[in-house]
Amino acid sequence: MDQYHDTFDHAALILRCLRGEATSAEQQQLQTWLAADPRHEALYHALQDPEQLAAGIAFQETIDVQADWETVLNRVSVTPSARKPVWTKLVVWTAAAAALLAGIILLYPRSDRHEDNRIVADQSHTFHNDVLPGGNQAVLQLGNGKTVTLGSQGGNTITEADGTAIRHGNGSLVYADAGDSTAAGLYNTLTTNRAGQYQLTLEDGTRVWLNAASSLTFPVHFNGTERKVTLTGEGYFEVAANARQPFKVTVNGVDILVLGTQFNIGAYDQTVKTTLVSGAVKVQLSGKRSWQLAPGQQAHVQHEQVSITYTDTEKAIAWKEGIFYFKDDDFRDIMEQVARWYDLELEFEGPLPSKKISGNISRQARLSQVLEMLNYVSGAHFDIRGRKVSVSL
Repeated sequence: MDQYHDTFDHAALILRCLRGEATSAEQQQLQTWLAADPRHEALYHALQDPEQLAAGIAFQETIDVQADWETVLNRVSVTPSARKPVWTKLVVWTAAAAALLAGIILLYPRSDRHEDNRIVADQSHTFHNDVLPGGNQAVLQLGNGKTVTLGSQGGNTITEADGTAIRHGNGSLVYADAGDSTAAGLYNTLTTNRAGQYQLTLEDGTRVWLNAASSLTFPVHFNGTERKVTLTGEGYFEVAANARQPFKVTVNGVDILVLGTQFNIGAYDQTVKTTLVSGAVKVQLSGKRSWQLAPGQQAHVQHEQVSITYTDTEKAIAWKEGIFYFKDDDFRDIMEQVARWYDLELEFEGPLPSKKISGNISRQARLSQVLEMLNYVSGAHFDIRGRKVSVSL
C-alpha cells in the first residue's frame, strides 16, 4: 500500500510543476523521479498531453482497479517515436494511476460548476470551505468509568485500577502482559468518533485497528477459557495464536471465532461483513450454526441470513493502510465512507449517480481532492457549508 502514498505524492508534485508552482527542490525531486525509470518520463509526457489525458479518462468507467502499477508503466511506450501512447482500459484507472489522475484532473476544472460554496482555489492554492482528513483520535474508558482522551501525541503511561500499565503514544495503546494475573471483571472500552482511528495491542499481543465511528470493549486481562471482545463499527484484527484460549469477537449478535489469524469486520449498518486475510475463522449466529471461512472469503450476515463469497482482501483492509479503495461501489456507500472519515453531514438533493465507481485515493487527502475525483468519475456536484456537504447531479 505504500506505493499508493508515493503515487499520490508524485501526482501532487507533477501538478505543482505543471502549474509553475514548484520550488527548485521540488523540480529536482521531479527530475530524480523521471530519471529513475524511462517509463516514468513516458507516463509524465502522456499526462501532460490534453488529448491523450482526455482519451485515458474516457475509459475510466470500465477499469479493473486491481491492475497494478507495472501494468501502467509497461503499457506506456518509452521509444521516441511513441510520445502519444494509446491509453487502454488497463492503463488509466488502475489503483496506482488513479491517484495521478486525481491530481492532474485539478488542472481541468469542469465548466458547468457554479462557484458559490464550491471548492475553489485562491491565489495561495489552498481551498475555501475545505475539510482536513481524520486522524489518530479516540477516547479510552477505564474500568472505573474514568475517560481519557487520546490523540497522535502522548508517550505517557495510563495506569488501570489493578496496576496494569497502558502505554500510550503515536496513535496507539499497548497493554502490558499480565503474566499470571488473576484479576477478573475489569473491562476497558476504546471508542473512535467520526474522523478518528486508533490502534490497540491487547495484553495477549493481539493487535486491533479501529476505523472511524467504532468501539471495542475488552477485558484488561484475558482469564478463563476464551478471549472475548465486543466490536461496533469496523476493526481489523491480527490475533495472537493460543489454541487453548480461542479468541472471539461479538458484533451485532454475530460471533467470530478464531485461534490465530488476520481478518477485518465491518458492521456499520445491519450487515456484518467478515473478511478473512489469513488463517481461519468461524462465523456463528447466536450459538447456532457456524460457517468456516478460508483466506480470501467474506461472510455477509444480515437478518440471520449468511452468504459467503470470495472477495478482494486488499479492498477490505485498505482503510487500515490509509487508502480509500473503491471497486464497483455504489455512490451512496462511498459517500458514507467519506462522511465518516471527514466527519460530514450529507444532504442528497435529487437522484444520485447510478453507475458503479472504482478508484482509490489517500485518506490523507483533503476533502476537496476526494470530491474532485468523485466529481469527475460520477458527475456529482458538491457544495460545502461547514461540515455539511450537499450532493446533487
